[in-house]
Amino acid sequence: SAAYAKALNEVKSLGQDSSTTRTADQTAAAKFWASAPIWNTWNQVAQNLAVTRHASLERTATVFANLDLALADATIGLYDAKYHFLIWRPVTAIQLGDSIGNPGITGNPNWTPLAVTAADPSYPGAHSTISQAAATVLAAFYGHHQHLAITLSGTTRTFGSFQAAANEAGLSRIFAGQHTRLDHQAGQLLGAQVAD
Repeated sequence: SAAYAKALNEVKSLGQDSSTTRTADQTAAAKFWASAPIWNTWNQVAQNLAVTRHASLERTATVFANLDLALADATIGLYDAKYHFLIWRPVTAIQLGDSIGNPGITGNPNWTPLAVTAADPSYPGAHSTISQAAATVLAAFYGHHQHLAITLSGTTRTFGSFQAAANEAGLSRIFAGQHTRLDHQAGQLLGAQVAD
């Protein structure tokens, strides 16, 4: 479709290892969100909130039970969808673009992504699904305007809300050449539905 071609061309431009259209901050976000398993990152966020707020054992257990159940269910849902839809990853679609019969896509057999591509289908995006599920659960406990700082591999990024962090986590996969915006949007929808 035209929407798929537009989404793929966005990744082709922003997600290439030698991209000249990706900003320095987008590159930093791509590398930041790839440095740890995404569910571990959200558990770290929850742990930091429990410690800084001196949460009771009961409150902490309740937050973690809701968070990790949502993360597990979101992961099951996203892998079920990935293997139902079987959408190829951007690296394959871009390299073989001339063979798929979409006039909006021009193939580039030499295109390579910024980050190594996972060996599973593209749609929906895992970072988007899991991060949206986590942001939805944590916002239910701590509010929608919680400021947070996330540190991974010695780098800290700050966010004005759980949703802002979830948005960046999902979009970072476009900047890394791993997913299209369609993967991101479907992942966020799935993650929100699971968490709700």
